[in-house]
Amino acid sequence: MKISQRITLISTVMLFIILILVNTSIYFLFGYYTMNAELARTQNQARSLVEALEPSTDNWQPREYLRASVSGEGMIRVIDESSSITVSVTARNQLLNQLDGQYTAEEMTAKLETNMGSFAVARVPMIWSDGEVVSLEMYEPLTLYEETLGILRVILIIASLFIIVPSYFAGRSLSNFILIPIQALVKTMNQIREEGTFKKIDINEKAKDELTEMGRTFNHMIDLLKENYEKQQQFVSDASHELKTPLTVIDSYAQLLKRWGKDKPEVLDEAVSAISSESKRIKEMTNQMLVLASQDEAVTMELQQVNLAKTMFETARQMETTYHRTITIQTDGHSHFLILGNEMQLKQLAFILLENGLKYSEEKLEVMILKRSENFELTVKDFGVGIAEVDIPHVFDRFYRVNKDRNRKTGGSGLGLAIAKKIVASHRGTITVESEEGKGSTFRIVFPVLTEEEVDDEK
Repeated sequence: MKISQRITLISTVMLFIILILVNTSIYFLFGYYTMNAELARTQNQARSLVEALEPSTDNWQPREYLRASVSGEGMIRVIDESSSITVSVTARNQLLNQLDGQYTAEEMTAKLETNMGSFAVARVPMIWSDGEVVSLEMYEPLTLYEETLGILRVILIIASLFIIVPSYFAGRSLSNFILIPIQALVKTMNQIREEGTFKKIDINEKAKDELTEMGRTFNHMIDLLKENYEKQQQFVSDASHELKTPLTVIDSYAQLLKRWGKDKPEVLDEAVSAISSESKRIKEMTNQMLVLASQDEAVTMELQQVNLAKTMFETARQMETTYHRTITIQTDGHSHFLILGNEMQLKQLAFILLENGLKYSEEKLEVMILKRSENFELTVKDFGVGIAEVDIPHVFDRFYRVNKDRNRKTGGSGLGLAIAKKIVASHRGTITVESEEGKGSTFRIVFPVLTEEEVDDEK
């Protein structure tokens, strides 16, 4: 059964049950109070009759007075203490005389059900002509009461039908209205599945209901999927493009070796050198892509106390020896710059930042490590060509190159700074860059200081 049909059915059934409960309550309450009113009316008539029948010295004829007071289908009787009927007066229904009399010394009322119908019975004590206390018994037919209840039943049934039928169609309309966003969502998802495209559903931005919120969440999910898909496609495209050049170079030199390598030693040396260089480049690029992939998968790191200044000093000395360049490192006098992190990744971060500065600057590099309140600030400044303002927001994107020709010349793959950003983020830090063309660039990294609790935990 469809949801719309279930909503319509459940709402209609629930309304039907409520109507039954309400109508039943109305019917019985009305019957109860109407019956009490009929009994009270009959009792009052009996009292009035008793007052009118008080014995007198004049020509007292109670039977004639009772005959004048009895209703068409009713009966009035006088019953003595032995429950014997002293006087009985009926108008038309003589069968009532077959009912047993009941003496009572107190007033009482009751409803009597017989095969002749329902009657309201009132019994009131009175003094008879001989001074004896008797009971006046009055029977009044409940014809009007039953007719009124019958009319009430018909009214309640008709009113229920007038409510149930429109409510059924209202339930259908409401279910369709509620399911419109869901149907749109299902339709859009089927289109995505069939066409393989990313589509969003139309929503009312001013609405605040749950269904609209579901639509917003779906559209947000589609945006994220589309963004990740485009990043994946871009990554594959860029990786393919980057690997294509060194593979082409290797293939070309391999063909050259095949043709002339045996006869020309100079060709052999050139080809071997080129193939070795491009192979190293492919290996480095592959390792960098694996690092990015592993960090995307949030691999658990082994954390420990790491002295940031010591790591930078050691890496800088190695880079100075390799590149034969000058790297100056300054601190604000602290001997320990402890952070909680992974030493291998932090060394890789230092290598990336220093190598990036050395590649794109012919002058020295300046490294500054400072303690700022609850953070350590690491800056790496070069005095190279700098970065254009339009390129700054993208320098940490994978495979992004400010100058593709220059990067290819220096051997860059466009992955180093993306890896650096991932490493900094995994250590709860931030990395930013300030640069001006022709004057150089400054990379600024902020790490949280290792707290005393973390130091104690490490110990």
